[in-house]
Amino acid sequence: HVDYKTLFQIYVKGLNILKMKNTYMTQEEDWDRDLLLDPAWEKQQRKTFTAWCNSHLRKAGTQIENIEEDFRNGLKLMLLLEVISGTELDYHDAATVNARCQGICDQWDNLGTLTQKRRDALERVEKLWETIDQLYLEFAKRAAPFNNWMDGAMEDLQDMFIVHSIEEIQSLITAHDQFKATLPEADKERMATVGIHNEILKIAQTYGIKLSGINPYTNLSQQDINTKWETVKHLVPLRDQMLQEEVARQQGNERLRRQFAAQANIIGPWIQTKMEEISHVSVDIAGSLEEQMNSLKQYEQNIINYKSNIDKLEGDHQLSQESLIFDNKHTNYTMEHVRVGWEQLLTTIARTINEVENQILTRDAKGISQEQLNEFRASFNHFDRKRNGMMDPDDFRACLISMGYDLVNAKARLTFQAFIDFMTRETAETDTAEQVMASFKILASDKNYITVDELRRELPPEQAEYCISRMTRYIGADAAPGALDYISFSSALYGESDL
Repeated sequence: HVDYKTLFQIYVKGLNILKMKNTYMTQEEDWDRDLLLDPAWEKQQRKTFTAWCNSHLRKAGTQIENIEEDFRNGLKLMLLLEVISGTELDYHDAATVNARCQGICDQWDNLGTLTQKRRDALERVEKLWETIDQLYLEFAKRAAPFNNWMDGAMEDLQDMFIVHSIEEIQSLITAHDQFKATLPEADKERMATVGIHNEILKIAQTYGIKLSGINPYTNLSQQDINTKWETVKHLVPLRDQMLQEEVARQQGNERLRRQFAAQANIIGPWIQTKMEEISHVSVDIAGSLEEQMNSLKQYEQNIINYKSNIDKLEGDHQLSQESLIFDNKHTNYTMEHVRVGWEQLLTTIARTINEVENQILTRDAKGISQEQLNEFRASFNHFDRKRNGMMDPDDFRACLISMGYDLVNAKARLTFQAFIDFMTRETAETDTAEQVMASFKILASDKNYITVDELRRELPPEQAEYCISRMTRYIGADAAPGALDYISFSSALYGESDL
């Protein structure tokens, strides 16, 4: 007879040892929790129970090594119960039970095999995902800087440029050529980056992995990279065309610069030379005033004839302005300089001619000889230290002192015409005005006035017109129509001064 209660208790004791942690965790009120969780204590209990079981199982010619594995199907456990009870258990339909038990064990083994296969498959997928994740990260690391490079390249290729010389545009072309030389290496980098993405797709296709389509490390895609690369390649020839067009424009500008400079470098010195020559003529004492006048008239005509060159230069300057040319390294003359010089030349020749005309009238009116006029000119030139046709106060003071005058307070700047007036007044006899009046009285047939017809009949044309233009109307009781006052004219002529 088998004491099933005893056997069951033994069986439960074995199960409790197999489930030691769970059993003891539910009995915290009866056992010490810290002791039950001690791995060393658990190991010792397993060893003790295994030895106890083997001490009985050896009687049946067997033993156990591992409690969980050897007691799994229950056969050795039942054998242990037979040895302990000393009675062979009577199994009903043992073959069927054993077959079913074996079936359960086979299913368990199959489940273990499937579990291992599942684990292996999951581990392979995990490694594949780790590889894909690493490829995603590598793509992001290479795509980001390459994308930034393409953004910068597109900005540079579309950047507007302003140049003012062939050297500047050549510098841009050189830089562009250097950029184009980097494109093969850039294309290799693009292909390598896109190749990483293609490798991800290949892995997913080979192992049937469904991708989400989103790289967790970047928003850039393969399509973004390829689209920008195509844009860069499209912009390169457009940039080439823009640069070549600018080269042609700058070459045209350079021709305009040289054309303008060639004329300006002739006109500028010509104007300066004429200014100096006119200045020399005005101070020249070698010839008469009439000879000076003739020479100045010739200069005036030459200047008038030269105007066409100024007009042509103006045309070239206009072309330069329309082409936005604002500098010219081939000449120091600008159009503004030439204009100012030209206006000064016109003003100088007109002023000089007028001065000589006044000197002729003064000479004739005051009876100055050419020799005296030359002496006046020599004195004026000597003290005109700046050679500008004007005596400064210090120059005039020095001149006066040299002639024995004590006029140290002279402050005026003196022209040659004023100098002549001063010198004729100072060197004239005290009765000069009376002598002139007497001369006019003779011409007027002893009248106190003189008529226009008498002046034109008795005097040279220039002198006659000079007197007519300056004499006032005679208002005496004996005045005839058109009578002129030669007495007041003579007094004023010898009394006027620019000082």
